[in-house]
Amino acid sequence: MSKQYKKLQNKLHPKAVKQEPKEKVGKDYLLLTMIAITFVLTFVGWEHFDNTNRAMYFLLTLSLTLTYLYRHAGFSDNVKAYVNAASLGSIGLAVALFLINLYYQFFG
Repeated sequence: MSKQYKKLQNKLHPKAVKQEPKEKVGKDYLLLTMIAITFVLTFVGWEHFDNTNRAMYFLLTLSLTLTYLYRHAGFSDNVKAYVNAASLGSIGLAVALFLINLYYQFFG
């Protein structure tokens, strides 16, 4: 009797299925501003920079662009892992070039 009552109750008042809330993606205006600033600095200062500065600013712009793509492009999880690794690698290389540039400027 209780099984029939539960079946009848489920037909009349079905249980609400819990849905996972979708993650709201922000607009990332600060990130877009930083991409624009580094692109403009790279473009304007290209003839004044030496090769390490050119590579550093290029890698910084690339890293910020890849970060934006990671957040907003509809990539699969496998591709997102590669984009994230490329972004972290390029920012790491940009920091290394910055430190090398500091060494040559003050000690070399």
